[in-house]
Amino acid sequence: MRLFVAVNFSDEARKKIGSLIRELRELPSDVKWVDDANLHLTIQFLGNVPEDQVPDIVNVLKHSVAGIYHFKLDLGGVGAFPSTQRPRTFWMGVSGDTAVLFRLQRQIQEGLSKIGFKPEKRRFSPHLTLGRVRSAIGFTDVLKKAETLAREKVSTEKIGSIDLMLSELSPKGPNYFILSKIQLPGLKSEVRIQ
Repeated sequence: MRLFVAVNFSDEARKKIGSLIRELRELPSDVKWVDDANLHLTIQFLGNVPEDQVPDIVNVLKHSVAGIYHFKLDLGGVGAFPSTQRPRTFWMGVSGDTAVLFRLQRQIQEGLSKIGFKPEKRRFSPHLTLGRVRSAIGFTDVLKKAETLAREKVSTEKIGSIDLMLSELSPKGPNYFILSKIQLPGLKSEVRIQ
């Protein structure tokens, strides 16, 4: 089973981003666009995992969210990895309560390392992949239009869970399925001083 841990977003956010992608598809380019149903923020890629290890992973994830309360992320802005001059991955940015997101990712990585999953070598850089750039043909025009379309915040999302995801590869591209949804502890209670 090919697995990863992700934050998924509301249907409304995916529709908005999907609409933006559809506008960008109209431009001639060599980009393989992500289907809006597959838009997510990867916390950690696990790779091929034996099915009998899934309960241990879910258990670790449940413990890893301790002390992480619901938080908000803003989706907007665009860019490319490794750079806009040499694009390979075209992405939408993530801002908002990113300190909480980084803490969540660190706790998950530490928990999973205890059951044999090596931490990512690359620094965690939260983003939503919009497309894979096969060649730079037409990318400058795509980037210009995307910067205009995503200049303003596209969506604000309240994050209340993480998901253990299954990725099944097919000739048409990957299909993602939620294996387990792990709820965050809830809203941090407000301390009232009287």
